[in-house]
Amino acid sequence: MQEYPHTQPPEEDLDLRKLFYRYLRYWYLPFIIMPIILMAAYLYLKYTPPVYQASTVVLIKDEGSSGQLSEEQVFQELGLAPRNKNLENEILVFKSSLLMQEVVKNLQLQHSYSRIGRIRTIDLYPNAPIHVLSWEPVRVNASLKAEVEVGENGTYILEFKEENYSGEFGKNLELPIGVLNISADTDNGLIGTYGLHIRTVEGAAIQLSNKLEVKQEGRYTSALRLSKEDEVPARGRDILSELVDAYNRQAIDEKNKVFANTLRFIDDRIDLLTGELREVEGDVESYKQRFNMVDMTAEGTLLLTELSVYRKEFSEMEVQKEILQSIENFLVANQDSFEFVPTNLALTNLTLSSLLQRFNTLLEERARLSVELGPRHPNTAILDRQLLNIRSTIIENVRTIRRDLNIAIQASVDQQGSLERRIQNLPRRERELIEIERQKVIKENLYVYLLQKREETALSLAVATGSAKVLEPSRSTNAPIKPKNMQVWIIALSLGIAIPIVLAYIIDAFNDKVENEEDITSNTSTPIGGVVSFSKKKESLVVRHNSRSAVAEMFRLLRANLSYIAAGTEVQSLLITSSTSGEGKSFIGLNLAMTQALSGKKVLILELDLRKPKQERYIGLVDRHPVGITNYIVDESLTADDIIRPIPQHENVMIISSGPKPPNPGELILSHRLRDLIAEMRMRFDFIILDAPPIGLVADALQMSSFADATLYVVRQRYTRIGQLGIVEDIYQKKKLPRPFIVLNAVKMKGVGKGYGYGYGYGYGYGYYEED
Repeated sequence: MQEYPHTQPPEEDLDLRKLFYRYLRYWYLPFIIMPIILMAAYLYLKYTPPVYQASTVVLIKDEGSSGQLSEEQVFQELGLAPRNKNLENEILVFKSSLLMQEVVKNLQLQHSYSRIGRIRTIDLYPNAPIHVLSWEPVRVNASLKAEVEVGENGTYILEFKEENYSGEFGKNLELPIGVLNISADTDNGLIGTYGLHIRTVEGAAIQLSNKLEVKQEGRYTSALRLSKEDEVPARGRDILSELVDAYNRQAIDEKNKVFANTLRFIDDRIDLLTGELREVEGDVESYKQRFNMVDMTAEGTLLLTELSVYRKEFSEMEVQKEILQSIENFLVANQDSFEFVPTNLALTNLTLSSLLQRFNTLLEERARLSVELGPRHPNTAILDRQLLNIRSTIIENVRTIRRDLNIAIQASVDQQGSLERRIQNLPRRERELIEIERQKVIKENLYVYLLQKREETALSLAVATGSAKVLEPSRSTNAPIKPKNMQVWIIALSLGIAIPIVLAYIIDAFNDKVENEEDITSNTSTPIGGVVSFSKKKESLVVRHNSRSAVAEMFRLLRANLSYIAAGTEVQSLLITSSTSGEGKSFIGLNLAMTQALSGKKVLILELDLRKPKQERYIGLVDRHPVGITNYIVDESLTADDIIRPIPQHENVMIISSGPKPPNPGELILSHRLRDLIAEMRMRFDFIILDAPPIGLVADALQMSSFADATLYVVRQRYTRIGQLGIVEDIYQKKKLPRPFIVLNAVKMKGVGKGYGYGYGYGYGYGYYEED
C-alpha cells in the first residue's frame, strides 16, 4: 500500500476575494436589520420631543472696580485692597438648590402641564389652559402625576393610578394623597386630555439644578456661562433670567448686613454725643454770661493758638481711644454670636483695620457656606474657629493700641500743662473757660465725624447692587440640539451596516462546520480527490447519458482523479464512508457508479451499510428484493447470482442490496462468505463500490479495509464538523484504510475549486439512526 507524505499547507496572504465570498452567504442580514434600524430611527425622531438649549453670560463683578460705592471704597483710607470673587464658590451658589427654590416659586415650576396627543406629549408652558389653585397633600413632600380629561359644563375626570375621579373646576377634589383644586380657561374651547404633574418645590429645584450647567467663560475672565436644556425654549430662558435675578438679590442682602450694622452703631454713638455736646455748650454759655466775658487778651490768644494745636492732637487721640473702646465693647458684648463689626470708622492703625475687614470677610463667607453646605458642615466649623481667633486677636490689638494712645495722651497732657503754666498770669476765669471749651471741641469733632460717616454708610446701603452683571441676555437656540435628525440617520445607517457585519462575523466565528477546501487542508493532511457541487434537483441520480450539468462533470472529473489516487495501480474496489449520516455517501456512490458505467465499465454497487441502507430508495426500486448480503452470508445455499440484480437506469450497473437488517451487523462483516463474495465480484466486474456505514458512528468500515483498493471519505460542506476531520486524519496517519482521500460534497457552483464562496446544500439522508 502506497504511503502518502504528510505535508502542511503553505501560509497564504489575506485573500479579500475569498473573504468577500465567505461572508456573502449572509447577504440576507442587511436586508433584515437595515429596515429595522431605519424604522427605529424614524420612530425615535417622531416620538422624541425636541430639546433646546438656553444660555446666558454673566460677569461676576470685582467690587473694587465695579463702579459701585462699595464698603471697600468707603474705607479706602484704611489701606485695604479689594477682594476678588472665588469663581468656584459662585458656581456652587448658582447650582445650589436653595437658590433654585426661589426660581421655582417665582415661576411656579413645581406645577407642570402638558397636552397629551396621539404622537407625543406637548408641554404647555407658559400658556397652560389649566392651573393648580391649591394642593394640600396628606403626606409631606407628596407629588401628584395624573391625566385630566375635560368634560362638559366645567367638569373633568382625573385619572390617577388607573383610578378615575370626577371633579369640577374651581372646587376641591379629594384624592387618596391630598386635596386638589384646579381652574381652567374655558373661554378658548377647552377640550381634550391634559397631563398634570405636581412636585414639591424642593424636588423641582433639585431636578432643575442637576440640569443646569455653569462654567467659566474664559480662563482669564470672571465671566460665567449658564446653560440649560429644556423642551420649551421660553422656560429655559425664564429660568436663567430669574436665576440671575435671585443671585443678585441674595448678594445685595448679604452686602447690606454690614452697612446696616455699621449704621446702627453710628446712630447709637450720635445719640450719646448729642447729649454730651449739648451739656458742654450749655456750660460755656452759662460761664460767659455769669462773668460777662467777651474776648481774651492778645497774649491769651497767642497762647491759646499754640495750645489749640496740642488740643487738636489730643482730641484726635481721644477720638481714636473712644472708637477703640466702642469696638472692644461691641466684640465683648457679642461673644456668644458672630455679628458684623462696624468698619466705617476712622482708624489710623492699618493692622487693626485689616483685621476688622478680614473678620467681616470671613463672616460673610461663613454665611454663604451655611446656605450652600449647612451650618454643621466641617468647612463652616473651620470658619467658626478662624472667627474666634481673629476676634481674640482684634481685642488684644485694641487693648495694645489703647495703651499706646494713653501714653501719647499723657505726653500731650504734659505739653499742654507746660503751656497752661505760661498762661497762669491770665485771669482765672479765662483759664476755666478754656478748659470748658476744650471739652466742647472734642465733642464737636467726634460728632461731625460720625455724622459724615452715617451719610456715607446710608448712601452705600441705598446704592448696593448685585454681584452679577448680565453680558449676554438669556437666549434659546433656534434649532433643537437633540435629537439631531442628520446625526440620527447617520448613526442608523452606520448601525445598519455595522450590525450585519458583526453578526456575520459572530455567526461565522461560532460556525464549526466545514466551509471550503481550506478548512480541510488546514485540519488534515489527507488529500482531496474532488469536489461535487450542490444539485438543486430532487433526484438522487444526477449523472445520466449525455448529461452536461455541472455536478455530472464533477463526477466525471472525480472518475479521472481515481487514476491518480493509486499511482501505477488500478483502483477496482472503492470503499465509500463518511463521518456521520447525511453527508451524501450513498449519493456519491450511486453517481460515481453511473459515471464508471458510462465509460463502458461493468460496475457493481455493494450495499454494506447493513444498519440503514439507502441505495434501493435512491435508485427507485419500489419492490425491495427480499434477498441481499445478509441472506447470502447466513444461507450458504445462496449463490452470488441469487442476490445480484440490475438497476433500471443503466445496463452496466448492478447492485447487491443489504437485505434484511441483522441483529449483529458487525459480526456478519467479518464472515468469510463476504470475503469470498467480494473476491468473486472482482473477477466479474470492472469496478466495485463498497457503500460502507459512516466510520464516525460504527467500526464496520474499518473491518472492510482488506476489501478495497482505495477509500473515498465524504465531507459535506456546512454539514460535517471541522472536529470530525480528525477521524480521517487518524485513518490517514495510521493507515487504517487503504489510500484514503476526501471528496467535498454539496458545494455551490460559486467559486468551485478555488477554496471560497461555497454554499450549502444537499438534503438527503438526515437522521442516520433515527429509526433505531
